[in-house]
Order: sequence, then structure tokens, then C-alpha cells
Amino acid sequence: MKKARIGKLTAEWIIKGQNDLRTAEILLKEKGPTNTLCFHCHQAAEKFLKAYLVHKRVRFEKIHDLWKLAKLTGKKDLKNFEKELKSLNAYYIESRYPPETTVYTLSECKEIYASASKITQRVLSLIEKS
Repeated sequence: MKKARIGKLTAEWIIKGQNDLRTAEILLKEKGPTNTLCFHCHQAAEKFLKAYLVHKRVRFEKIHDLWKLAKLTGKKDLKNFEKELKSLNAYYIESRYPPETTVYTLSECKEIYASASKITQRVLSLIEKS
């Protein structure tokens, strides 16, 4: 199995995604604002998906729909995450702008964080293998 040489732009997307995931982790541990935590989970998944697309030189529009981005990757195994990706999509808008701003339960936040973590790990493994 060959190991990918990760380009500068791909690495930058990964770092930004890791920062979002780390921010969500800190907010979860510190019982921070749940809407911000969930937004960062969405952002982490989005940035990892975009890192993969950049890595594979796939053009994409400036969109934030995780399911559409996942379909652009052409990776069938990302279809296993359809439910999680579509669920995370809700946190892009809902968590940011009134009047939709919502306070999420700790249980929901843990679930969203777990979904984002699984997705980012899977996408990173795809980048490393390609």
C-alpha cells in the first residue's frame, strides 16, 4: 500500500479541520456553548472532506453540504456515513444564526462529536492511503 505525499494545501485543510475538532473537544470537556461545539464538529468534517478533494484534485464549489462533498469524493465507503453527514449539516446554520440558535443537550453533543471524529478519521485514512 502506497503512502500519500500530502501537498501544502491539503495539509492546511487538515490542520484547520483538526483545530475545529480540537475546539469541539475542549468545548465538550468544559461544558462550553453547545451550539458552538456542534458548529465546530460540522466544520471539522467539512474541512477534512475538502482536504480529500484538494488532495485528489477534484474541483468543488464553495458549498458547506457535507453529503454533497462526500459524494464528490467518489468514495463508496463514505456512503456508510450518510446519516451522520446529513445530521451534521443541520449544525452549520442552526447553530449560528438567530432565531434558529439552539442549545443542544450534552448527550447530543457527544453523539455529534463522535460522528465528526469518525468521519475525520476515515477521510484522513483515505488521504494517507491514496
